[in-house]
Amino acid sequence: MKIDKYENQQMSATTFEVHHKKDKDFKTVEMHSHDFSEVYFFLQGSATYIIEDCKYALRPGDVLIIPPNKLHQLDIKDSAETYERFVLWLNQRYLKRISTAKTDLNTCFLQASAHNAFLVRNGVISDKIRHGLDAVAHSQDDAFGSDVENEERIKALLVILGQYFLQNADDFAFYGKNNPCVTKAIDYISEHITEDLSLDTIASALFVDKYYFAHVFKENTNTSPHRYILKKRLVLSKQFIEQGYPVTEVYIKCGFSDYTHFFRAFKNEYGITPKQFYASINLQ
Repeated sequence: MKIDKYENQQMSATTFEVHHKKDKDFKTVEMHSHDFSEVYFFLQGSATYIIEDCKYALRPGDVLIIPPNKLHQLDIKDSAETYERFVLWLNQRYLKRISTAKTDLNTCFLQASAHNAFLVRNGVISDKIRHGLDAVAHSQDDAFGSDVENEERIKALLVILGQYFLQNADDFAFYGKNNPCVTKAIDYISEHITEDLSLDTIASALFVDKYYFAHVFKENTNTSPHRYILKKRLVLSKQFIEQGYPVTEVYIKCGFSDYTHFFRAFKNEYGITPKQFYASINLQ
């Protein structure tokens, strides 16, 4: 299934969605994550893409692989320029269903996470991905056989990307601008997410001045350490809820000081309460 418009970074299909978007005066979206996989193809504009501690100055033809639950953000450098891209969203259950015992179509996302390298910059691969996404995005939904053809196109794209990551994992990691201090901070945050993570605590662990750290972190991620930690805890809370943990226990496991703080942050971020999210999981 495909649709033409998307809002609020919410996927409505249970299989996949392909969007071809072109904007002017695009408003930068706050750093966010989602529970589906994404393949992003940059067509034109002036933009930088941030995925966790990796920062990419985009060029036309760049392909980004964004695994589920990875915090990411697009930063538009010149809003007067036309910003154009393809976006492919993939439901995790769907990915599992169309994979085989021999071919895991989730491979490119797994490899991207394992190597902390999310950018594919290769002309041959780029042409193939663009051709496939364009065909799916502009196909006729009601045409006979279009659903079968589009699913085969999606499978082919995922095979191409999976093969590329398996064969070239060491060749594209350098494209991301990683600040060592930020990388260490994000690793520390992940390892100590349930503990006190004040600015003083993190800076002390990294042996840097806290004001320097706050400045460098914001400069490289477009978000403050406090905001980043909050979002990471909320992502983790959704994962625990999906695993069946009671919401009254989840906030403790994720490092929130009390349930009220967790409740308000969760609802503000996702538009529903933790218990409503728990109920929606049980209905699936």
